[in-house]
Amino acid sequence: MKTSISVFLSAVILFCFQPAIAEHPPLTIATGWGAMTGPVTIAQEKDFFKEHGVNTTRLSLTWDKQIFQAYVQGKANVMCNNSFSIVRSNLDPCHHVIIGTLSYTDNQLKLLARRSAGITRVSDLKGKKIAVPQGGFSHFYLEKFLLFYGLTLDDVEEVFAGKKEIPGIIERGLADATMQHGVPITETKKILGQDYVIFKNPVIHRKTCQLLVPRKWLNQHREQAKGLLQAILQGEEFIKTHMEESIEILARAKKYDVRDMALTVRHEMNYDLSLRQSIFTELEGMEQWALDNNIVERKTPRNYLEMIDYSLLEEVAPKRVTIIRPLSL
Repeated sequence: MKTSISVFLSAVILFCFQPAIAEHPPLTIATGWGAMTGPVTIAQEKDFFKEHGVNTTRLSLTWDKQIFQAYVQGKANVMCNNSFSIVRSNLDPCHHVIIGTLSYTDNQLKLLARRSAGITRVSDLKGKKIAVPQGGFSHFYLEKFLLFYGLTLDDVEEVFAGKKEIPGIIERGLADATMQHGVPITETKKILGQDYVIFKNPVIHRKTCQLLVPRKWLNQHREQAKGLLQAILQGEEFIKTHMEESIEILARAKKYDVRDMALTVRHEMNYDLSLRQSIFTELEGMEQWALDNNIVERKTPRNYLEMIDYSLLEEVAPKRVTIIRPLSL
């Protein structure tokens, strides 16, 4: 009898949600291959999006540029990407808006160097070759890292390369070190065996992952967007309460070794869907770096006040919005 009632209730719930899902076109989310988008992956794998009336597909892409291209080409309604990718873009704030910071990390980026190249301390990097993708977040972070230890980019030789190329470049001796995270670091460690040293510092810069949507889409599908945020919050909570299962899901979805994913999720990731005042400091600092280094074509700084919409998250989870804003009369 209890089984029959359970089946009946499940059928009623499914029936009730079908119209809600059918009313909206499918929502496509573009994410990267790393762990920063963990709550999105969990929300899809555990059907949390469907529970909130959102029919989703997820594009898991390798490169930040691929995520961006999928988004601007209209292949994705939502882009999950790091702040620097947004700064580096030419997106018009009038047409695109950040609706939440998905996650952050203070120690994901690492400088891995070959010991046999004579590198045992950060100061030993002077005169050495460092492989890094040009104009990306790791390039920005590398300069801040070196400055923290009294060096500059002029003190090293930059070897510009894509993430997938970096392990091979290190193996062939074309570079002595790299500033990276995730798969490139894992693969380089395998190549070098015990012949490496890793430097990292959690006070240099906080890396964040943002949720960006077209403003027009948000205006037309506000309830769907609220369901998106609610499902992500549920995914975030699931990671906290079901850590082991979440690590296995993420390792499988991201094609990571489960041990590497465990270290990443437990010791590097902070899943905190929010909008903090600090987002402006981060974006504006990156903006100035991009202008100073001719990474972007514009000559005047972009106004990021125009690119943040806190109203949606404020409806869903008001305590997670700490942006200073006018009080309602």
